[in-house]
Amino acid sequence: MNESVLISVCIPVFDSELYLERCLQSAYKQNFDSFEILVVSDASVGRDEKNKSAKKIVKQAQKDCKLYRKKAGLTSIKIHFFEHSENRGLIEARRTLVYEAHGIYITQLDSDDELADDALKSLFEASQYDIQNEHSGLDIIHGTSVSGSFTTDGIFVPSKENRYGKIVYEKITGRDIFHRWLIGQELTSNTWGKLIKKEIFLQSYDSIPYTQCNMAEDVLLFFFISQYAKSYVGIKNEVYHYRINIGMTSTRKIDTLQKWKMICSTASVFTIISEWIKENENALLPDEIEKLRFMARSYLANNLKQMHEVVIPELQPQARELLCDYWGSDFVDTIEHAMSK
Repeated sequence: MNESVLISVCIPVFDSELYLERCLQSAYKQNFDSFEILVVSDASVGRDEKNKSAKKIVKQAQKDCKLYRKKAGLTSIKIHFFEHSENRGLIEARRTLVYEAHGIYITQLDSDDELADDALKSLFEASQYDIQNEHSGLDIIHGTSVSGSFTTDGIFVPSKENRYGKIVYEKITGRDIFHRWLIGQELTSNTWGKLIKKEIFLQSYDSIPYTQCNMAEDVLLFFFISQYAKSYVGIKNEVYHYRINIGMTSTRKIDTLQKWKMICSTASVFTIISEWIKENENALLPDEIEKLRFMARSYLANNLKQMHEVVIPELQPQARELLCDYWGSDFVDTIEHAMSK
C-alpha cells in the first residue's frame, strides 16, 4: 500500500496481549478520517484471557473495525500487522513501525494503554496551529496524558499523582525544545501522547544504530527527536490514558538473565548518545552534557539497586557481571562505591 494518510498509530507488543483488544478499540473507534493502525509483535509469546496471540487479536480487530466504522458512518481504515521472528527490543520494534508507516504524522500507543476519545482529531487540529508560518504543520504536538487504572467495566480512573504529565502548554521553537526537555525537565520523554512528524522520526533513527534496547528507550528517541524538531506545542486536550502498574517494574523479582538483560540495556542509550556527541563536537552546551552524565549515573545507580533488591540470590554474581559488560567495570565500581557511603 503506497497510499498516504495523515496519522499512523503505531503499537508495539511485548507479551502484553492481555489489554491489546481494548487498546485497538480505543484506536479504531477514533472519530477521525485519515489514519491507519500498525501493530508489531516483537516475537511476543503473550496471550490474552481467551488464549489468543497478538496476530489473532489483530485479525479479529480488523473485522470488528470494519463493522464498527461502517455502522458509525466513519471512513474505513486499515490495521496492519507485522511480526519479528526474534526479540529485538522496543527501539527496534518502534523502528519497524516507523519505517512501515504511511502517515505524515506518527503517534505511538503502547499495547496496554488507550487513546482518549477524539485524541487523533484534537492532535491533528493542533498540528495546523499557525499554519501560515509553519506551512506544513508543527513538528511535535503534545497532548495531555493521564495515568490511572481501568475498572472491570473499562472505565478509566485517574491516579492521584500523574507521573507522566510534564507538558508545556505553549509553542516552543528551535533548540529550546531540547533544552527545556533535558535541562528544564518540562516535557516527558515518552513518544506516546505526542503527534510527531514521520520525517523527524526518520532523522532520529538515522542517528540510532541497531540496538536491542528495552529500557529508557524513550530517553534515546526523544533526545534525537528534540534535536531535529523545529516546533512544538502542548495542548490541554486529554489524549492518552496510561495504565499504571503494568510491565517491568523495579519491584518485581528477576529470575532469569534475559529479564536482567532488559534492565542492563539502559546502558545502550547513553553509549549511543555519547558516540553522537563525540561525532558532533560543540552540538551540546556544557550544562547539557553534564545533565546527561548525571542521568547516566542515576540510571546505573538504579540498576545496582534493582540488582541487590529484586534479582534472585543465585543470579546475583552473573547479574553483576552482565551489568559490568554493559556499563563498564570501572563505572559500576565507582557508582557502587558512591552508593555505599
